Amino acid sequence: MNKPITILREEFAKELVELCNNSGLPFFVIEGLLKEMAAEAHAASQKQYEADLKRYNEETSEEEDD
Repeated sequence: MNKPITILREEFAKELVELCNNSGLPFFVIEGLLKEMAAEAHAASQKQYEADLKRYNEETSEEEDD
């Protein structure tokens, strides 16, 4: 069985906090990195949404044609 997304999310968050706390980097550096990562994650999320929407629209139009 795959872990539910809620458990994966919580584990990721805890590991990220641990990594930040143990990195030895000052938090102003970590803040900048997290902002960059958030922007990249947002772009990837938007790209996935657009791909999913395109696939959904194609599948529903095929069903209407049948």
